[in-house]
Amino acid sequence: MSGIVAAAAAVFVGVFAGSAGAAELVAPASAGPPQRPHLNHLDFNGFFPTITKINVGDSVSWSINGFHTVSFLAAGQAPPPPILPSATLVLSGQLDAAKAPFWFNGQPQQIINPTVAFPSGGNTYSGEGFLSSGTPSPEGPPKPFVVKFTKAGTFTFNCLVHPGMKGTVKVLPTGKSVPTAAQDQAKALAEEKTGLRVARKLVKVKVPRRTVLAGNDGDGSVAWLRFFPEHIKVKVGTTVNFKLATQREIHTITFGPAAYTSAIEATFTTPKENPGGPPTLLVNPLGAYPSDPPPLPPYTGTNHGNGFEGTGILAAGGGPLPSSAKIKFTKPGVYDFECVVHESMDGTVTVTK
Repeated sequence: MSGIVAAAAAVFVGVFAGSAGAAELVAPASAGPPQRPHLNHLDFNGFFPTITKINVGDSVSWSINGFHTVSFLAAGQAPPPPILPSATLVLSGQLDAAKAPFWFNGQPQQIINPTVAFPSGGNTYSGEGFLSSGTPSPEGPPKPFVVKFTKAGTFTFNCLVHPGMKGTVKVLPTGKSVPTAAQDQAKALAEEKTGLRVARKLVKVKVPRRTVLAGNDGDGSVAWLRFFPEHIKVKVGTTVNFKLATQREIHTITFGPAAYTSAIEATFTTPKENPGGPPTLLVNPLGAYPSDPPPLPPYTGTNHGNGFEGTGILAAGGGPLPSSAKIKFTKPGVYDFECVVHESMDGTVTVTK
């Protein structure tokens, strides 16, 4: 996510560490693609390989190639939401470019869920309890997340940022045959290659008239971080339907001057220091909340004094956040919009008489 962390370089680590008796395997894996895709705006919200097989006493080393977590949930635990309202912080003093107060003053400050953001449970897993890498720090590429498994079984893990992004570790008794590190690497690369074929098909989507899709990801790991179409031309008085077309990503539709929207993107999350504890990660309310109480008002190019209008966070899954928003365009002009969560995810609406 732009403004949160730059994606780490895709590096696999496959190591055999000698020990008394038998060698312990450190199986390579990655959260996100093992190799950066060579197609603009394409990413993958998946674990590679999807299934890793090791023996009891072995470890898995996940390269964190994107804004992901590697998280094992406790029995009966539902995946915690990545963003939630603060129980103590309330928004105030938020003004638009015309110096008028935004409607969301008095609403809770949205924050990154601390359960998602910070590591928990250590680096040894016995099949019980909550264990998580936390999200990557913005301070440079993250180190691989290495977990040693001490009990046989089949264990599912999740990315808590991207719903539906799951993988499996199958831990076999000592002595059972498991893949080598090279075989794990080859499997991961083959899975990404399959994903590329799917992505090339999804990019050819036929979009209904007067509609803009945010992403077009299907139901797998493909993550197209672009709009379809990126540029749309409509007549004055047309209402455009902006729709999420992804199950695992969040997006926004944010209009306004480039400097203004870029500043929202750059500060989408900011840390608030807490004495004696980890910081609270604040989500910029200009990105989190819609600019106006829904339904959004017509767009004139001068909204809020500078042309700012935004949907806030759009998300799939039928939760409290909407997955679409409609905006009516009432004046001719060329209007830029972007997703303030993802860098370089931009589009334009050209309105003619």
